[in-house]
Amino acid sequence: MGGIGTPDPGRFCREDAGQFFMELFREQFDFIDSWLAKRAGRKQLTTITDSGPAVWPTAGQRNLVIGRDIAVELGHPDDASVAFIVWGASPGVRRGGRIYRVGPDLPASQGQRRPFGKVVMIRGSGFDADNTYARYRQLEAVRYAIDLKGYMMRAVSQANREWSRVSQTALEKGFSFGVLGGALIAAFTAIEWVDRADVLFVTSSRADVMDLQPLAERVRQVTAAMNKMSEEMNFDCESCSYAEVCGDVAGLRAMREAMGKRDA
Repeated sequence: MGGIGTPDPGRFCREDAGQFFMELFREQFDFIDSWLAKRAGRKQLTTITDSGPAVWPTAGQRNLVIGRDIAVELGHPDDASVAFIVWGASPGVRRGGRIYRVGPDLPASQGQRRPFGKVVMIRGSGFDADNTYARYRQLEAVRYAIDLKGYMMRAVSQANREWSRVSQTALEKGFSFGVLGGALIAAFTAIEWVDRADVLFVTSSRADVMDLQPLAERVRQVTAAMNKMSEEMNFDCESCSYAEVCGDVAGLRAMREAMGKRDA
């Protein structure tokens, strides 16, 4: 998976920040930059420079992890769980991605239930008001298509939560956040317009995971507004429950105007 690299927070979102789609999640990227910088300063951040996906078998339709086969449980419904995707501007050069971890890795969590935070940060090119919604749906499809033997995921996209289990056998064979992060990076960067994907895993504490909850909620509001505009083709701002969100996010206003013109 590549070695531990020098923590370099702050590189996710500051290139080409004026592009349209960067407006959707500028605050989220800024918060993550600051949060990672603080963890790096406290020596709590591990950074792995991705050198390509580890070879890991798929499970097909048989990826069930239950009972005594459970080695690690992440984001159980009784524990803190936050999972979401944000995307931002790209310089247009493919550079793979990095895996950031705050808290113990999977081998060090054997026999435990851990709170779980997972943030995927995408850099892409060519976004505009017309194609952003379709690309968001493409990113979501990739998120749920990850198939790694011994890793079972249940996600509630509306609540931006993920509940995952890792099997004893997978852990014994070396499954780790390096393997999972590398698979995510490979899957997302296989998309033609994605130049880079970085992944953050948080397992340190409930408080650290919940630090990300306000970001997840804002992402939920933005994507819900996108869904409403695209699926209902409703551009009546006075009757829309997401009017405040659209008023705050310039990218959503651009999407609304573009869709309104097509519908006219």
